[in-house]
Amino acid sequence: DTLVEWCVNRGYGGLENLSAIPGAAGAAPVQNIGAYGTEVKDVIEKVMAVSVTDGRIKEFSARDCRFGYRDSVFKNEEKGKWLITEVWFRLTTRPVFELGYSGLKDEAERLGGVTLRNIRQAVINIRGRKLPDPASTGNAGSFFKNPVLTNEAAELIRNKYPGVTLYPDPSGGVKVSAGWLIEQCGWKGRRIGDSGVWEKQALVLVNYGRATGREILELSEMISKSVYEKFGITLGREVEIVE
Repeated sequence: DTLVEWCVNRGYGGLENLSAIPGAAGAAPVQNIGAYGTEVKDVIEKVMAVSVTDGRIKEFSARDCRFGYRDSVFKNEEKGKWLITEVWFRLTTRPVFELGYSGLKDEAERLGGVTLRNIRQAVINIRGRKLPDPASTGNAGSFFKNPVLTNEAAELIRNKYPGVTLYPDPSGGVKVSAGWLIEQCGWKGRRIGDSGVWEKQALVLVNYGRATGREILELSEMISKSVYEKFGITLGREVEIVE
């Protein structure tokens, strides 16, 4: 978030929708982090990395990174092989704002209008209302990816569940809200011991105190099982599991 703040304060657009995401800039390409209609791949020019085995330096173009939905080459065939040292961003002083996320434009308007600073603050405000503060409640942000369905499968679920949250995916398919699926299965706000599902956002699993990593993982598996049994949809994890 320090990088996003620095850019916004200097009038550089492109990263403002990624405000308030914790972590280091060097980790952003690995996950292809995204929020509120923006993915970091949209503004990455290249990534510089050092081999962990022989110390050689390699440049990865945006194409080389093979970015996908919360995915990149660094999570697949190049996983564990490189230490990212630089990320080059392509920003602009004439940004075209991404305002497709529900409520984002209205929040910016309430702050005085659609500007870089107001969009950043709008994102911070919305995140603050929906997501737990990791400084006080342990969490890894969104635990699950939004599944991408074929158009035919999306139409079937829309007919059966008219209230389902669907939106187009760049791949040509249709994303279904994982949070909506989880909520429909009764998990939102549910707690098992010290592990639980955040009461304001069903995508976020939280540690209320002394839950172990295994307990959080077991909770995620129970959630995935119930979603599959109800909808026939498999939830993919957004987080990386470290054994």
